[in-house]
Amino acid sequence: MTKKIEKIKIGLLGAGWIGQHHGNNIIKNQYAELTAIADTDKTKMQNFQKKTGSSASIYEDYQVMLKRDDIDAVVIATPNFLHSEQAIASADAGKHIYLEKPMAINLEDSRKIAKKIQKAGVMSAMGYHRRFNPLVQYAKQLQDQGKLGEMVMVESDYIHHIPADWDIWEWAGQKNTGGHPIHGGGGHNIDLLRYFCGEVEEVSCYKDIRMPRKIQIDTEDIAIINLLFKNKTVGRVAVFLGPIIPFTFTLRLFGTKGTVDNNRVWLDSIPLFYEPGHEDDCILLPHSWIPDNVQGGVSETWSKCMDTFIDDIRLDRKPFNDVISGFNTASICSAAVESAIENKIVKPESL
Repeated sequence: MTKKIEKIKIGLLGAGWIGQHHGNNIIKNQYAELTAIADTDKTKMQNFQKKTGSSASIYEDYQVMLKRDDIDAVVIATPNFLHSEQAIASADAGKHIYLEKPMAINLEDSRKIAKKIQKAGVMSAMGYHRRFNPLVQYAKQLQDQGKLGEMVMVESDYIHHIPADWDIWEWAGQKNTGGHPIHGGGGHNIDLLRYFCGEVEEVSCYKDIRMPRKIQIDTEDIAIINLLFKNKTVGRVAVFLGPIIPFTFTLRLFGTKGTVDNNRVWLDSIPLFYEPGHEDDCILLPHSWIPDNVQGGVSETWSKCMDTFIDDIRLDRKPFNDVISGFNTASICSAAVESAIENKIVKPESL
């Protein structure tokens, strides 16, 4: 049993868009202290300090930051291709690790991260914040209470209009820097379906590149992923980057006793739900609970994800969604890519 820590001192790796959101959430947490920031861009770090009033020390070399004995944990929010090197170095330094998704840009690096963190015995958390969405938590409560029955079919879509002329395409969707969108975006959906259904037995996938953009990608911008879970639930995930539609994230759970269709819930205890004219006889959850892409909104739960990581360390409790779970999601994503390339059904690899 490790000693209970009252105030977690955290080092932030990466002062970009996502890193700054995490930095703000650390600052807001009463049990945490943003002690240091590391980024190769000194100006970004200084601007963050001015904007937030943070007194965190800044480092242009994250390795120097990791040598500080007073830092308990790190948040890795750097470009995808740096995750493996930095997570392994952080584990070697004995730091607890919050790792942004995707875990790494390939499965072998994801495996190295998970095994290294296991060996180091430090706490870990993956940045799959969608599990904390109030709609997801409501559905999980229904499932745990037995009100949905046995899962039969599950679906979740990640559809995101990222403009074709954005500079993000210089690294996103590039194998050597961003990895596959199947993992970067679709990993959220796969993680959620695993949350409800457990592990996956088989994967099949079709993927392609269809949308025009300033800098074309070399991975995929559209994919349909079919899943067979070990409990025999069947699942489907769609990933599409660039279509002419606002950000769309869906969750549909079909059980033997109930169905969740985003913010609408039907249960077999609701009379006549199946009769014409009774289509709206359902439990209607707040529309604001539907996952969106508005930072700080009720459905965007990065802060809850960070708060949980901090409490896991502070209270010395089992992590809610650690890198072992993250590897299982990465393995399914990797199997989907292999399936699409090889045109075959693939079994996800185990750790």
